[in-house]
Amino acid sequence: MTTTAIGSSRTGDPGRAIDGRLDSRLDGRLGDAIDDRVADALEDYIAEGRLDGRIRPRRSPGGLAAVVAAGVAAVLLPWCLILAATLPRSYQVDHWKLTWIGLDCGTALAAGLTAYLLHKRNRYAVLTAMAAGTLLVADAWFDVSTAAAGFDRTLSLTEALLLELPLAICAFVVAARELRSR
Repeated sequence: MTTTAIGSSRTGDPGRAIDGRLDSRLDGRLGDAIDDRVADALEDYIAEGRLDGRIRPRRSPGGLAAVVAAGVAAVLLPWCLILAATLPRSYQVDHWKLTWIGLDCGTALAAGLTAYLLHKRNRYAVLTAMAAGTLLVADAWFDVSTAAAGFDRTLSLTEALLLELPLAICAFVVAARELRSR
């Protein structure tokens, strides 16, 4: 595809084309390259049905999602202060085993599903890897923060630092690499 370039309106500008001709250094190549790219983009828009004559408002990426996320943060930050002031120092839990078994089963499920999706080269492995990493961080946090002083806390800290947090970092690295490879 070729087009004729529009000449410079400044007649006193040396090195510029007059009467619709480009400077000899360009030989029309720049104009052709730009025209080809515009034509390709236009063909893509027409093929995707996005060029139908209607004017659409320009939206920022993730506009509504960004507003919702900001709203959640705005509500949760004051809520954390309220909890810090009102929660009791200790609390008796009726379903202690179910809580920990559920968290560990969820982490195992997310890790296993990540392995399966990576094996199948499925793009959703990014999501399950992020979920597994997040669950591992939560598991480490709750292990350490709910452990009794002494041996239990030492064991929880050791497990968190040597096992759960390094595995969480690995899961986040896997997710990041998968995002870059797509």
